[in-house]
Amino acid sequence: RSHHILDVDPYRGTAFSWSISAIMTLEIALQSYPILWLLGWSWTWSTVGLVAGVGFHAAVWQALHPAMHGLPDPPLAYGMPGWLLARFRESPYFRFLYVNHVGHHRVPGAHANYNVCYPLADHLFGTYAGVIPPKA
Repeated sequence: RSHHILDVDPYRGTAFSWSISAIMTLEIALQSYPILWLLGWSWTWSTVGLVAGVGFHAAVWQALHPAMHGLPDPPLAYGMPGWLLARFRESPYFRFLYVNHVGHHRVPGAHANYNVCYPLADHLFGTYAGVIPPKA
């Protein structure tokens, strides 16, 4: 049985709403600004980098993750629209991301291949499990 939160969410937790995107942006800003400033980045360029990184992540996520789970593209009214990058779903990059993330659902307890959009993070944090074939 699924959790009530998933039942009321039309994307069943696979897409980021605007409110979730705002919370994530704040969390990332709190972590990244001090590091970027220590590296000598100005407030302006730190903000440009943050917005570009978070925006690209959201666009890739919304185009890929709901569709992976058989759900429709989120519209602009919900969050970053999935249709922005939908045309790239058949690209080698998106196919790689798809195969990588499917492994997340094949590992017991889903404890690997967490990062849908930036799999390098799984390599850096030791959570990369490689390509996991389906069970026979």
